[in-house]
Amino acid sequence: MKKNILFIFLLTFQFGFGQSNEWSISGSVTNAATKSPLQGASVFISNSSKGTSTDSLGNFSLKGLENGNYNLVISFVGFETQVYPVALNGKDAHVSIDLKDLAKQLEDVVIHLKSGNRNDQLKVFRKAFLGTDKNAKQTQILNEDKLRMHVDESGKILSAHSNEMLMIANNALGYNIKYLLKEFSYDKKTGDLHYVGYPLFEEMKSSSASQEKEWKENREKVYRFSLLRFYRTLGKRSLIQQGYILGNLITPQMDNPQARGVASKPIIPPNGFLITVNNLRYVDTLFYPEIPYYKIMTALPGHKYLLNFSGIMSVDATNSLGKPGNMDYYKPGEKTSIISLRQPVEINEDGLPQDPSMVTYIGYWMELRIADLLPFDYKPAEEINR
Repeated sequence: MKKNILFIFLLTFQFGFGQSNEWSISGSVTNAATKSPLQGASVFISNSSKGTSTDSLGNFSLKGLENGNYNLVISFVGFETQVYPVALNGKDAHVSIDLKDLAKQLEDVVIHLKSGNRNDQLKVFRKAFLGTDKNAKQTQILNEDKLRMHVDESGKILSAHSNEMLMIANNALGYNIKYLLKEFSYDKKTGDLHYVGYPLFEEMKSSSASQEKEWKENREKVYRFSLLRFYRTLGKRSLIQQGYILGNLITPQMDNPQARGVASKPIIPPNGFLITVNNLRYVDTLFYPEIPYYKIMTALPGHKYLLNFSGIMSVDATNSLGKPGNMDYYKPGEKTSIISLRQPVEINEDGLPQDPSMVTYIGYWMELRIADLLPFDYKPAEEINR
């Protein structure tokens, strides 16, 4: 059965942080009813580690931003959290934000779960939202009472959202995450998952040098197999050198045997093999030992590129530590994903798609959850020192 997973917090930016042409977003946050400044309001760029708080006059400033589109998230206790789109194009931006008092807002029009049933659904939510791997076991939501959950009449679809920021402690990667969950829908029967949210990553303070080392190693391990690293490596045309294995996928054609009662078989070319991802079968023809980059991407000015391949592409990141072994006996690894494009999409030098909704994923990258995510401005030591 095909399982669909869609998460859209990646839509919170169109470009990332660069080394030049840096701009700032500044502004003020006030009470919508009284127009008085709100001191201590949280203001951050979604899915990044860029955040600040307003001063006594309600003012804030976020610096070091590249040209592009961002989602600015503004929250304050007792007020409705607001997501404000900001575009930077060759100059600084100034915004004025009015927050509405939550006490004056209508209550959520949902049927809240009874306490006993809520505990059961919380277990389902944690697994779907945080994940089930080693990192998820060390990640917890500290204020689950802020979650609003509802189960449909069939008992299959669990939906949820939060009006206030969820506080998530990822003790595996060393991040405190503030997360505004706007939409969440999970089909307990099929595993289909959809959620939209806006996270801010804040580094935890370590209690020892050994803990700091463990966090650093865990972050680098997650990054090693991440989609962010793949896009950055593709931009440098060094996928083979870094151990990635790419292939061109097609739906297998079946032979048509004359004999009755003989099952048809997929036709596999001499240089291809069958691959199964999420119970879907394809014929995969590898790009090896050389990748025809001209079929995948087009270089653009400013260290950017256009991802513009046709059809469906497989990406195996399982051995993305160095060159793969003997390809005569290659089998797709556990960290294999399938990528297709709705239309070509621009990728900047930091590995960030201009419009991530134009790219569709199946497999490993779509199985990742909150416990395995890094801020999009993360870079390991080896990339910072280059």
